[in-house]
Amino acid sequence: MKKSLEWCIEINSKYIGHARLTVTGRDNKARYAIGIFDPIYWGRGIGTEVTHLVLDYAFNELGLHRVDLKVLEYNTRGIRCYEKCGFILEGKEREGALIEGKYENDLTMGILDYEYRASEQG
Repeated sequence: MKKSLEWCIEINSKYIGHARLTVTGRDNKARYAIGIFDPIYWGRGIGTEVTHLVLDYAFNELGLHRVDLKVLEYNTRGIRCYEKCGFILEGKEREGALIEGKYENDLTMGILDYEYRASEQG
């Protein structure tokens, strides 16, 4: 059974995006997704802060073992955010996403509970 948890991201009461954690009923893992839709809020560390908060909830409140995500290979800003939060590149799905009529590569990144705890202590 899957359970999806979603959070709105607001700045000064303005909705700018959302984050989602989809928890699977087995294997103690979840898939993470975040979107900040207004480019004026890109590059301000908001995605990194939200990702840290969601990971804290996933590992410390839900007791998950693993969180993973998919990110388009050309989304270098997103990849940097995830790396800052401790995610590790695990693989590439070649031409795995059809975006505006063009096939793009999708990357899979993941973080394990003990990796998260080590990064929080260091």
